[in-house]
Amino acid sequence: MKKILLSLSFLSALAVNAQILTQLNHTPSAWDPVYGMNQCDSTTILSGASGGGAVWNYTPTVHTSILNNFTTAYSNNGSFSPADGVVSSSASNASYYLTTNSTNLSYYGGNISVNGVSAIIKYSTPAIVAVYPMSLNTTTTSTTAGTVNVTSPFPITSPFTGNCSVTADATGTLTLSGRVFTDIIRLSTTQNIIATGTATINLLTYDYYSMGNAKAPVISIQTSTITSFSGPSTQTITTLQKNYTTVGIKEAKENISALSVFPNPSTSVVNFSTSNPEAYKVTAYDITGKNVAIEVFENETAKLNVSSFNNGIYLYMVSGKNNQVINTGKFNVSK
Repeated sequence: MKKILLSLSFLSALAVNAQILTQLNHTPSAWDPVYGMNQCDSTTILSGASGGGAVWNYTPTVHTSILNNFTTAYSNNGSFSPADGVVSSSASNASYYLTTNSTNLSYYGGNISVNGVSAIIKYSTPAIVAVYPMSLNTTTTSTTAGTVNVTSPFPITSPFTGNCSVTADATGTLTLSGRVFTDIIRLSTTQNIIATGTATINLLTYDYYSMGNAKAPVISIQTSTITSFSGPSTQTITTLQKNYTTVGIKEAKENISALSVFPNPSTSVVNFSTSNPEAYKVTAYDITGKNVAIEVFENETAKLNVSSFNNGIYLYMVSGKNNQVINTGKFNVSK
């Protein structure tokens, strides 16, 4: 009985957008909107408290704007295969991911630039940057390998080995000018890369995610250090969502939309019908938070085939094209 109650509690937490990262609210996907990131000052923004109930109060000063875009146009990109998604601000500033795995998110490389030293990192053994679901104190570690191609100040290509550690080290409230986020979960990611005879690269990143916001972190702090024959070179860059004062606010109004879910319980098909024209897709999860099905709405209706599902309770989430949450709930499969 204790195990059943624990599962039901976990499911309820997901339903109210608790501080839990899942594939739906974290992994880049083709329908995600373009979002802007401002590069801010890095001297006054510190990582701050960790643990549950943390409070962060930041007043970043904006320096430049960086445009980022989610896309999955790279499914046949041999250079970073088998990555099928990219987050980029330009062709020379991109990060490549394998996005189709429902249990984890793998990073296959991209570009890095630290104080005039620029390189392209390609992973043959990827860094696991998330294992779903991730809640407070969830940790994952992975070993990595690949090649580092230094392009500036002079070209060098070397194999590397390394490791990656990711921890959901804090949850709490983030206060920025004009907006307070009460549903923050922070991921702390450490990567260590040792390139044979060339350099060592150390990356420490704090990403603050809002469960009712976009997939991009609200604010991100990354410290990068490259140590080569000329010594260490370190820089810290802070980025902030450009439209953080308004993104995600639409959700509160749309979440009350009328939605019919029937039959419930079901043996084969669950129907979803809504009066909200913003409804774009319905995503189903099992009680561990794993994405088990996605269906797109047509004429404000969607049919979810559950004939292959195991008996039990499932969570659904109806969302719009901009990933705003429109409705959530539960359905049962009973055969």
